[in-house]
This record gives sequence, C-alpha cells and structure tokens, in this order.
Amino acid sequence: MSRQDGMADGRAAIVTLSVDDATLAAWDVLARDAGAANPFYAPAGVAAGQLLPESGRVRLLLVWEGARLIGALPLRTKTARGIALFVENWDQRLRALGEPLVLPGHETAFWQAALPALARAPGQWLRLSAIDRDSASTRALLAVLGARGRPFYETRRYARAVLHAGLSSAEHAAQHVRGKVLKEHRRLRARLADRGALRFERLAAGEDVGPWIDALFALEQTGWKGREGVAAAADPATEACFRAMIAAAHAAGELDFHRMTVGGQPIAMLANLERGDEAFQLKIAYDEEWASFSPGVLIEMEYLAYALDVRRLSRVDSCARAGHPMIDRIWPDRRTIVSLIVPHPTLRSRLLCRGQAMWRARRQRALNPDVGETAA
Repeated sequence: MSRQDGMADGRAAIVTLSVDDATLAAWDVLARDAGAANPFYAPAGVAAGQLLPESGRVRLLLVWEGARLIGALPLRTKTARGIALFVENWDQRLRALGEPLVLPGHETAFWQAALPALARAPGQWLRLSAIDRDSASTRALLAVLGARGRPFYETRRYARAVLHAGLSSAEHAAQHVRGKVLKEHRRLRARLADRGALRFERLAAGEDVGPWIDALFALEQTGWKGREGVAAAADPATEACFRAMIAAAHAAGELDFHRMTVGGQPIAMLANLERGDEAFQLKIAYDEEWASFSPGVLIEMEYLAYALDVRRLSRVDSCARAGHPMIDRIWPDRRTIVSLIVPHPTLRSRLLCRGQAMWRARRQRALNPDVGETAA
C-alpha cells in the first residue's frame, strides 16, 4: 500500500510489508532521518529479522503528512487459539530497541494519528516493548495519552550502558575508569604484544565482509555460548539473520566492524550498526583461550577511542543487558528501557489490560524486587 491508496493527510494506516517501491524508499529515508535511530526497524533490519521463526506476520503502521512519511512502526498481532489478544511493536530475539521511526518534531502528530489506527487493530490493547523511556517519541505518547485521559501501565524497566559524546577518550578514561584498571589494561596490551604483533583493525568499505563474519562466529563458538549451544552459528536461523543484518549494513556503509589480532590471529571482534551519529553494538566475541588477557575489555577500550575521538558519535548503545559485568564498568551512562501496555479506549479493554499489567508486574518483581508497577 502506498500514499496514493486513499490515506488521508495526517492519518495512519496499517499495511502489509509488501509495499510499493515508492513507499519502501520513503520508509528507508525515514529510517535514516528519524529522531531516535533504530536500525532494527529499518527496511533491511526488518527483512533480516523475518528470517527468524518467531518473527510472525509483520505489518507496518505508516503515518503520512501530505506526501511525506513522518512515522513508521512494524507491528505484530499476538494470538492464542486463533483469538487476537493484542497488537505490539514487532519483537524478535535480535531486536535491541523497539522505538518507532519518527521524524524529529513530528512525535505528537505521529501518536495522534497512530493511536486511533492501533485501537482499530485486532486485540484488546497495545503493547510497546523495549522503548526509550526518555525519547521524544515516548514523551509525546504519554502526553497524548494524558490529554485523552487514557491510562497506560509500565510492565518493565531496566537501564543499560550507553556511551555519550562530550569527552575525549582520555578524559573519559580519567574520569570513569580507575587508574589501577587503566594500568592493568596497559600491562595486558604489553603482554599480548610479547606474543606477536598486536593490531586493532577495522573492516574497510570495499572489503569482503564474509570472512569477518565467519571469524566473529568462530570466536563466539570458543566461549560459553558455544558450549551451551546458544552461539549464533549454533542455530541456522540466528546465523542467517545476523549475516543478513551485517551484510546489509556493510552494503549501506553503516557497518563498523573491528577486530584485534595477535600475530595475525583474531582474538576479539566487535560489530556495530551505525545510523547517522549513533551506533548500536550488535555483537562482540573473543577467543576464550586468551581470556586471561581480557580481550573483550581491550577491544572495547580501543573502540571507545575510535567512537569518541575519530567518529565523534553522539551516542553508542551497548544493547547489553542490565548490570553487564564488563561494559557497565567502563560506560557509566545509562539508557532507560521500558515496556508499556496501553489499553484501547473501551471498558473491557481497560479491565483486561489492568489484569495483564498486574500479572507482568508481579513476574517482573519476582525477577527484580527493585522494579515495580506504575500506572497513569
């Protein structure tokens, strides 16, 4: 479906992913210009994610103003025994962020148009998972809900490490990494250099990405993920999804791929997806035989210098879990990620949604006693 299919200005429609070329191009432009970068909801990211069995039937919420696409959000309807339960922003195991793609300054207009369309979708409520609690889009959503007297329920909240611009890498290290730790890093680098030439390399724009992906997966297999059968290469669908996502980013000039070698042997690798002046850490792996040298930390420290001093990125999202034992120690800033349930504007929906929210909140408190339920 395209803009010419009768969609009124400032209104939203939920369409299939089989959009025409003009709409696909508009979606791609929106993904590059969105106020909150989200490569997982760009056309290439959605296409890669559909290689996973849990991707389900994905649809696309589009909001236009005139001929301009101002917002897009991939959706999926959750069902049980053939009955639609709710509609949610599309989720799959590699998606690290669920933020809608919205042009800066159009967040309120996006939600004003989107909420009525979503209320007409099958199911009893809207679920938005893995969104940024402090993004312009989320703030606009909560303001629109408040103005309309509609409740929402926060069912999950956690903070993950991010790296923000503002300091040089030397200033960052001096302020946020203990001197004793920095001294240990220098010692480990010296010890590695004694084993062979120590190099930090970055994949060039015209270089074949295939061997780098192969090496990344091979490194991951040497660690606990390989032993427990959860490494990317252990599952054909996961491997295909990662390969497609990385290859598409490389073709678009949006892949930032680093490796650390000793005597020509890769011992740590880091793959990042870039969108404008933001980056997302997609995967890091290291050879466990070299674990005593902390190769994961060393490549992250080298990347910190690249991100702050060379690329001068505004933000790098670690995409890591809360309380990550490595990245949390060297990146002090946090991004608050939440999941919300928004009932449709009916009494039945509100009652069902309230029960669902309370169940989710109880489950979350059982996992993390410090996290509770909030409602507005």
